[in-house]
Amino acid sequence: MKGMYTPFVLLLFAVTGCLGNQKIGSASGHGLARRGLDNPGPDNFAWHRYPTVVALGDYVYIDGGEISQKSNGTDITTNGTQSYASYSVTSTLSLSLKDSWTNRTVQLQSIPKQAPSLDQQIYWSDPSNGAGAFYTWGGMAAGSATPPTNEQWLFNADGSGGGMWSQVSQSDYRQFAALKQPVGSAFTQGNQIGYALGGQATSKTDNTIQKADPGYALPGLVSYNFQTGDWNNVTTTTDFGGYGTSLNGRAEFVPFGPNGLLVFLGGSESQVDATDSSIVPTNWNSITLHDPVTGKWYKQKTSGMRPVLLERFCSVGVQGPNNTYEIYIYGGNSDQIEGTSPDVHVLSLPGFIFFDAGSLGTPRADHACAVVGKGKRQMLSYGGVNGGPGLRNPTTTADPWKQGLGIYDMSEMKWTDSYDPDAADYESPAKVKDWYDQGNLNNVKWDSPELKGLIINGSIYGTSGDSPPANNSSGGSGTSARKIGAIVGGTVGGVVVVAIAITTMFLLRRRRQRRESQSTIVETLNEYRPEPWPKDSPRMRSTTPGTLISSPTPVEPVEICGISRGELPAGEVELAYELPASPARTPRIRPELPDRTYTS
Repeated sequence: MKGMYTPFVLLLFAVTGCLGNQKIGSASGHGLARRGLDNPGPDNFAWHRYPTVVALGDYVYIDGGEISQKSNGTDITTNGTQSYASYSVTSTLSLSLKDSWTNRTVQLQSIPKQAPSLDQQIYWSDPSNGAGAFYTWGGMAAGSATPPTNEQWLFNADGSGGGMWSQVSQSDYRQFAALKQPVGSAFTQGNQIGYALGGQATSKTDNTIQKADPGYALPGLVSYNFQTGDWNNVTTTTDFGGYGTSLNGRAEFVPFGPNGLLVFLGGSESQVDATDSSIVPTNWNSITLHDPVTGKWYKQKTSGMRPVLLERFCSVGVQGPNNTYEIYIYGGNSDQIEGTSPDVHVLSLPGFIFFDAGSLGTPRADHACAVVGKGKRQMLSYGGVNGGPGLRNPTTTADPWKQGLGIYDMSEMKWTDSYDPDAADYESPAKVKDWYDQGNLNNVKWDSPELKGLIINGSIYGTSGDSPPANNSSGGSGTSARKIGAIVGGTVGGVVVVAIAITTMFLLRRRRQRRESQSTIVETLNEYRPEPWPKDSPRMRSTTPGTLISSPTPVEPVEICGISRGELPAGEVELAYELPASPARTPRIRPELPDRTYTS
């Protein structure tokens, strides 16, 4: 079938790929780099940029991107300055989640790879496929390499830390070939379907395009059905942002409503024929959501301590025990602070409230994260780079974390250097639970009654937005007796109570509608808006495809949110680049950004 290689061709590709990658061009502009090891170990690891990280069963799989290593544990310097040349990762790596480890002791396994070696790929995981599997599509070629033809690949895990790559046969190859291979898409998966919003297409991502970076910003929401193999491309021109495009943002699938919802986070946007000055960041004042079954789009205002404007961060989502859903956002590059962020922020639904976790990692962007462990309490961060403002020089700093690995306890909001397979189940952080316990969900201003119905009906807080009930035990005869008594009493008095309730609800609803209509104009005028990012503002770009650099003269001075440092706080002063096992809480040494909450 067209688009499929024969076994002989695949074998030839694997052999020539290994030979052809002895020297490759570095995407960082440092010239040719002789191939090192895809798995250099804790002492020689320098950094790994653009990795794909997927947790399947008892293993985490790492694929793609560019890696660099030290020489016999020593930093590589050029004219007295650290300078690491990169090379494409040509094998797939895995690490075990069965046993506890630290980022120094864990050993990564190398798996032969037949698929092309690309940066910043789209990946969709499918845990239901045998021992687990993930698809890759899109991405960009590194250095002077040319991108492959439009291809989709599948990695099937074997349940023992290994697996096999195969190219995916397309049921409608003409339709698939018409899709432009993107980089920088916001992607996620849910209900056996993968989604990718936007991205950009350049001469480094698609061999049918001649235009170099920034190329073309791609409108549209592409989806792929794991079961049928069907592709679809839904227009977004009138539904998402100003142009229907998204660059270097992130997406999460959240379990609200009958179909689940796609949530799109951060990044930037541009007109289709992108220029250096047309790309502007997306603010956090509101979040865009999409119901992939009904095709409807929604926007909802946010509140709380929003992050600075971010691209190239990582995100994970996890459901709380009280039907909240928290999305953790770590790192990323920001024009607003002219650098790379070390911060962790939490967006909690259904409240659409942001929290600053107050737990700094190390500044990094172009990394990847995954939820690991049976209790879904730990977030693994792998790879990334810290190159200062605009990621102009991302290869001049070695990763302070051994093998690029950090573990974040999402419930305790603490970083550590170790993974615990027996960690307790995830619970929402204390500051998140306190917000709901105080009844703040009642104060959420919903942009759409229909969205409120989807979000609140999927929560135990009820359609009225009530505060969560006390965390009582679900077992015990006393609890059962109280439930039975409540049912009997409710049946006897039901007729009278229902009549009174209907009348009361009618009066309360009419009064609430009057009060909300009177406050609409005031809320609009008082709404906080961040520093403007005019679409015609001058911007510079680095030589790395897709990397944004802020204007040399900011419109207004901005206070830095987060501090840059090479390692997490430790109880003792050590000249080491490992995460401490028990980091201390580090006080911030700068003021927060101006209040970014909405005023009522």
